[in-house]
Amino acid sequence: PIAVHPGPEPASRWQEILSKPDPLSWLSSEGRIFYASDADQDDKVTGQTSFAATTPTFLLDVPTGSVAIPLLMRLFQTGTVAGGAVDVIVEFDNAARFTSGTTETILSSRTDQPVPSTCTLYSTVTAAAGYGIRIAGYTLGQDVSPAEGAVNEIIWTPSAGLDLLVGPAAWLVYTYAATTGPTWFWSFKWAAIP
Repeated sequence: PIAVHPGPEPASRWQEILSKPDPLSWLSSEGRIFYASDADQDDKVTGQTSFAATTPTFLLDVPTGSVAIPLLMRLFQTGTVAGGAVDVIVEFDNAARFTSGTTETILSSRTDQPVPSTCTLYSTVTAAAGYGIRIAGYTLGQDVSPAEGAVNEIIWTPSAGLDLLVGPAAWLVYTYAATTGPTWFWSFKWAAIP
């Protein structure tokens, strides 16, 4: 079993779910694992030209009463080549940060969609200023061609256990490069604990 110390109210429910032999498969069978990506197959999202705490490229909003377990972030450079080295910062915060942005498409890993996601993934975000904790940081060369052997994809998955974002909370991803922001194919995946 996974040791969980979530707080007083939902502790018994979380313990029940996370003590299962394979809690993620169980959550998937219940329709509680979600993917987010663009509404159209060929849509892309462009990052910023400099860092600002108020302009993440992506933000998963976890409202009060919800719990999200981040499982996957996948970014692949495409489209217009960024204007310089590309920086990517991945952050968790224990505060509501979303102000405005583009709501992205969410689909359950169980395609009959038995339950809706209580969390929302946004792109091209305006967020309240703040800082939680950086969980990952990357610098990539600006390149959209795999022919040269350049690394142009980032795949983040949790290491050393699962993280519980107990709402209000946010999963923020900042992407930026000088002059011309990086352009991405992208997808996110998370589990939701009822």
